[in-house]
Amino acid sequence: MGLLFITFSFVLYKRKALLMLRALFSTRYFQRLLHEGKLTNERIYFYPILLYIFAFPCLILVLFHFYIPEVLETYLPLKLYGITCGGIIAELLVSQFFLWFFTEIFNYQEQKHLYLTAKTLFRFYHAIFLICIIPIAWYAHIREMIFFVYTPFFVIILLAFFILFLRNINNTSRIHFFIYFCSLEILPWLLLIKLLFSNV
Repeated sequence: MGLLFITFSFVLYKRKALLMLRALFSTRYFQRLLHEGKLTNERIYFYPILLYIFAFPCLILVLFHFYIPEVLETYLPLKLYGITCGGIIAELLVSQFFLWFFTEIFNYQEQKHLYLTAKTLFRFYHAIFLICIIPIAWYAHIREMIFFVYTPFFVIILLAFFILFLRNINNTSRIHFFIYFCSLEILPWLLLIKLLFSNV
């Protein structure tokens, strides 16, 4: 399914998809992406979200398989995958609400599009990498890949996303966005993890 989403995005929106693929690590390409209009108003905007919803629960299942196998004995993998997908969707909705609330309070509506574009690139890279690494870790039984390959890559693209965003915001407080990122973007994940492990 993930490969189908990637194929559709590159077949139907080849130029835009290639631009997105380059933009996370290049301010020049990121500026081109912004100047071509609001990415959030285009259909390709939903492909990284769908990829993310598909791929991230697979990572959760891999972690359970390697480190908490008793969970997979209690819950069917398909059921657990569905529960995790629901949690990811809930996190996306909560973070979207927080972003709307934050931009309305501080009158940062212009920066909302910038933030969502940068975050879309982060999801795009993240999901593509997960779709590549998860089958290798699962079928080759190399659980060390999750920490020694996935974790450094995740940190790199997270920093790239945040630095790219900070370098492109103008006439707004970077402190406000730093506080927002550290609290309202991370808080939903902490709540979901606590909820998940309290029910396991």
